[in-house]
Amino acid sequence: MKKLNILKSIIDLFWIVSLPLIPFIFIGFILFDNSKNGFPITINEIHYDALNNKTKAILILSLMSYLVLMYCIYLFKKILRSFKMLKIFDDVVLINLKKIGFLLVLSAFLNGVPSFIYRVLYAGLGIYKGEYAGTVKLELGFSSFLTMLCLGFFYGFK
Repeated sequence: MKKLNILKSIIDLFWIVSLPLIPFIFIGFILFDNSKNGFPITINEIHYDALNNKTKAILILSLMSYLVLMYCIYLFKKILRSFKMLKIFDDVVLINLKKIGFLLVLSAFLNGVPSFIYRVLYAGLGIYKGEYAGTVKLELGFSSFLTMLCLGFFYGFK
């Protein structure tokens, strides 16, 4: 029971810090920047230099992925509340775990596919003349996309 309280405290702290602050910062920077070149943003090791409409759409999809993850944290908080009341295999817990799994898969695709498209269009084919122009990089190993996808399949699908 002590470890459950520690986990609940960590999740509550993460919830309190990340929910109200981060989306407003990103929305303000992404949507209301009217400068010609914008300012450089680095998210998940992707360096966004040119802030045109396509880049803004990709960043908005990343923000939507973040909001889906915040909803997953909310559902996980509800599960921890049920665990604290010793309702471990309750229907609400199982339904929420299935929702979390589906939402993690959705979030992985909301974040992974646009970032892949951005890497191919702007960094790989040389449309954007940055430091990686003309190269396509393949990384094998654990990435946030694969981790969220695997966790989503673990929780959501039988």
